[in-house]
Amino acid sequence: MQVATAGATVGMARDFRWFWTSQTLSFTGDRLTGFAVPSIAILALGASAAEVGALAAVGWLAYPALGLVAGGVLAHLPRRPVMIAGELIRFAAFVTIPLAALGGWVTTAQLFVVVGIAGAATVFVDIAGQSYLPALVDRQTLVGANSRLQSSDSLSKLAGPALAGAALKLAGPYVGLLLSAVPFLASAFGRTRIRAIEPPLELPVEAMPARIRRGLGFVWRHDLLRQLVGAAAVRSLGIGMVDAVLLLFAYRALGLSSLQGGLLIAAGSIGGLLGAFIANKLAGRLGMRRALLLTGLEGLCWLAIPLCLVAAPVIALVVIRICASVWMPMWNILTTSLRQAVTPPAMQSTVHATARTLTSATIPLGALLGGLAGDVLSRQLGTSAGLVVVLAVGGVLAGCSVVLVNQVSPAGDVQVADRVTEEVG
Repeated sequence: MQVATAGATVGMARDFRWFWTSQTLSFTGDRLTGFAVPSIAILALGASAAEVGALAAVGWLAYPALGLVAGGVLAHLPRRPVMIAGELIRFAAFVTIPLAALGGWVTTAQLFVVVGIAGAATVFVDIAGQSYLPALVDRQTLVGANSRLQSSDSLSKLAGPALAGAALKLAGPYVGLLLSAVPFLASAFGRTRIRAIEPPLELPVEAMPARIRRGLGFVWRHDLLRQLVGAAAVRSLGIGMVDAVLLLFAYRALGLSSLQGGLLIAAGSIGGLLGAFIANKLAGRLGMRRALLLTGLEGLCWLAIPLCLVAAPVIALVVIRICASVWMPMWNILTTSLRQAVTPPAMQSTVHATARTLTSATIPLGALLGGLAGDVLSRQLGTSAGLVVVLAVGGVLAGCSVVLVNQVSPAGDVQVADRVTEEVG
């Protein structure tokens, strides 16, 4: 197995480079299709705010439905073939929409089915990837590896919506969606180039429910993990509300085209790139706990969203998006690295599945709440004012989640995890 040594640069490992490239392609496919599908629902099928919120919720429902099961299954399966299969399933699912469009059969119901299937495949790809990374790099390079991956994720958020918006405008909605799914195919190929062999795990023979209970029990009894999962669940609730209505606000309140909407959403990812870049430095300088608390500034940024009702709404929204998006990548990098650092190898898949299931379960709830609130408030206050209220409440809720991290002692596990950041100094 090819594993980076403590003093090696993680980017020099061949297998990690292929893994990083494949993850980048996967992230890009997520952003392209994640923008294209709701845009088709809004612009081509005339979906309501509640329908758009429900569509956003369906993709995330796969986590509460399958996350724990996926963790139990992956505890006894090689992760690389699972990631390859998941990428191929996602590509095939999204291709059915342009194929149906040839016969004029596309409906909102089909979008729900496709998003649900792709969401289920994403669960396995995501958990397998997080569990596989510690087999490619050692503990001392986890923060560096996760920072590179998060940088790619942030870059995909910058380029993905803009590319998807351009593809929808130039090639039409359905050909644009077909092009948006191609990165999943490329990601599957990239993963076939990884040669590292996962070490066999000495796991007890136990039934699936027992494996799931073991993962849940480990997270619940672990003070650090329990607090981080609780905070992430609250943060995800707020993010779900924001994401559910942001495109509606861009299209119906600001009157933007799909290309302009894509550029608007992508602009916010400039802040994400900055957050991914500075996460290591801030963690090394402030410590993990203080750096996590700093990510609560996201909420203060969204408090400024009413400015979009006063003057220059597009400029105001772009600035708010850029400033708010700095903090989410930093949160993801630090919490993922903490989780990987304190989890034994045999527990990686079940612990990651437990954490991702519990934190992602609140995203569909937030999306449904955001969509329903957007409908109700738009009728009472007008479209612009109603959606601004939802965006403000969701953003502030996401930022305030860090108060739960304040209950984590700076000693113990956090000090252990702080040593993971020593390489950045």
